Amino acid sequence: MKKSNTAIATFIDLRYLPLELKYKVAIAVFLLLLPVVLFFFVSYQPNYQKITTLSDQQAKIEEKLKEIRTILQNRPKLQQEFDTTRAAFEDASKLLPKDKEIPKLLADISALGRTAGLDFLTFKPQADVPKDFYAEIPIDIDLIGPYHNVGFFFDQVSKLDRIVSVLNVKMGTPKKEGNETLLNSNCKLITYRFTNVELPKSNPKNTTK
Repeated sequence: MKKSNTAIATFIDLRYLPLELKYKVAIAVFLLLLPVVLFFFVSYQPNYQKITTLSDQQAKIEEKLKEIRTILQNRPKLQQEFDTTRAAFEDASKLLPKDKEIPKLLADISALGRTAGLDFLTFKPQADVPKDFYAEIPIDIDLIGPYHNVGFFFDQVSKLDRIVSVLNVKMGTPKKEGNETLLNSNCKLITYRFTNVELPKSNPKNTTK
């Protein structure tokens, strides 16, 4: 290195300027470092930035591929879980009749009452009550018949394939007829209709003023 600096300094001294030695050495060092500096800014730095960017992209792609491989490996299990959930949903939805099945369900309930030996005084379906994904269908009924027949009727209603709830049962005004004691009974039956519609949520900001 010393010989090289001396040679460059001698070249500068002979060909260009009779400078002091320290300036000659500084110029010699600058000339030696200039290619290195040019290489760094012109070639190395831009390529380094590209390599860094490509490395980041490669890491993201590899992470995505890892996620995809995991999903593919778990696909049979996920498919089985989906099939199980769908089957459970279909079984549950059978308990909630759709619109076209409501008249048949009401006719079945009425037929159960007549089979039980009851006379319907009123059988009046009310307006639907919307809920999340289903609607309640209340039915007000008044009937007359023996106590045990009424109990049998409610038991048969509970065994229907569809969900039917019996609420607010009231019995009274017994009347003797032959060997039977007849009671006037009224109650509310509630069945349910599947809608698959979620009710809009109320905004708390609109309810508090």
